[in-house]
Amino acid sequence: MSISKSSLLLGAVALASSAAVGAQASIDRPFTATGGSCDQVRWSEETLETYPQIASACQEVMERDGKYFVRFEGEVERVRDRGRKITVDFKQGDRLTLSPPENLSLYIDGRRTSVASLRPGDQLNFYIPQDQLVATFFEGEPETSTAQEAPITAEPEETFAAAAPESQSRLPGTASALPMLGVAGLLLIAFGAVLSIRRLTKSR
Repeated sequence: MSISKSSLLLGAVALASSAAVGAQASIDRPFTATGGSCDQVRWSEETLETYPQIASACQEVMERDGKYFVRFEGEVERVRDRGRKITVDFKQGDRLTLSPPENLSLYIDGRRTSVASLRPGDQLNFYIPQDQLVATFFEGEPETSTAQEAPITAEPEETFAAAAPESQSRLPGTASALPMLGVAGLLLIAFGAVLSIRRLTKSR
């Protein structure tokens, strides 16, 4: 049986594509776990390169539907674009930025809260699953409730420095316009004195 060159080419492309997909899946897998404790979690080199302290930030490990999740705690540092960008400090870990969808709702102190309502200092609990690097939030009990996901991105330190509050670059409130008013007053006094001298000169 003869095999055409086009068939061989298509087969090679298919094999290359499947290999690429497999490699990408292994890269996207943030960790593997052999049990339900933080010391049984092995983070991938790619994840550790981006978040060197992520292992120390692990609070607990949960298994759900045959998949492991690592729980993290974090404090909201900044909220931008009405909740589309949320900077979070890991507890005992790194800083990261979440990009949640607009319809994502969280529970803060037992109350349902939209991402646009988050404020600096709010405490967040979220999970990272073993198959993708995303922040997963649960509407109720993590073992049974619906999961909501928010992509995670890493931003360089200079990004946060450049986005410092504008109020820091402005003059303080005590630097008012009083000095300018004083100068204007002196100019008016000098102008009045000149007019008085001219009048005296004309009257002689």
